[in-house]
Amino acid sequence: MSGAAEAGFVIGLISGVISIIEAAKTVFDAAKDANGQPEAFRKVATRLPLVIEILRSAKERALTLDDIAQEALEPILESCKAKAENLNKLFQKVVRKDDDKCFDRYKKALRTLGKGDKVESLMEDILKDTQILVYEKLMGIATETQAKELEAGIKEMEEMPSSLQEETEMVTQNHHGSGNNNANTGRGAMHTGTGDLYQNEIKGDAHFGSKR
Repeated sequence: MSGAAEAGFVIGLISGVISIIEAAKTVFDAAKDANGQPEAFRKVATRLPLVIEILRSAKERALTLDDIAQEALEPILESCKAKAENLNKLFQKVVRKDDDKCFDRYKKALRTLGKGDKVESLMEDILKDTQILVYEKLMGIATETQAKELEAGIKEMEEMPSSLQEETEMVTQNHHGSGNNNANTGRGAMHTGTGDLYQNEIKGDAHFGSKR
């Protein structure tokens, strides 16, 4: 690939990622005040402008690179683009202004994309790809504040509770036949069965049994 063609390809990749992320942001901005928007989508949406700003700086810097340096950008940009496309698909399919059934649509969308493509996971990967550009490939394209915001965004995505509520809030039980069906969804031990149950903090000797 000639130098001009290489430059055009890389610039096109960056422009493509920017356009995809802007499309997701536009969808959310149109419906952000509607009731029922998933909290994970809200948190992800707040990080989108940061990525757009840094990628715009990356686009300007890429114009000054030689062929070898530009070619080295392609894998990370391709990775970022793939994640951005799936993120945009989720926003397009899930976020609506006129109803509160976002979560049902989200579950349906993930059956197509896969649970590994949860909105917070995709955003975490996009932020990490952007961070690689900032620290390894195109040093200087982000301000110190932007670099710190990237780190904060990655940490937020890593620590965010699962956007699939079933994974964190629901217990499914199947019970066939007679007898009790017991489940412990909190912390601490659960005891089932017959007979006395003693729970106490014991100091000294303890004796259990019938008197003789």
